[in-house]
Amino acid sequence: MAQNRRKLITTLLNTLNKMPLHSAVESMWERGLLNEPAVERLYITHEVSRRVRNGEAKVRAIEQLSEELGCSYEKVRGAVYSKN
Repeated sequence: MAQNRRKLITTLLNTLNKMPLHSAVESMWERGLLNEPAVERLYITHEVSRRVRNGEAKVRAIEQLSEELGCSYEKVRGAVYSKN
């Protein structure tokens, strides 16, 4: 398994070689190589953490972000408290 993963990673790196980071990520996105729900969870956890560091209560940060993203409070809360 590890050897196959290494081959796949090498192929991806060779394909994106010498591209600026933003362009490489955009290319991966367009090719369907990124897991959009996982990226969304990453955004949610980082954004809630940022807001809490800036003094906002966690519950309020989750509530506000769910409104901004147009999704349920439970979805944002689940991303924040998930172990993944």
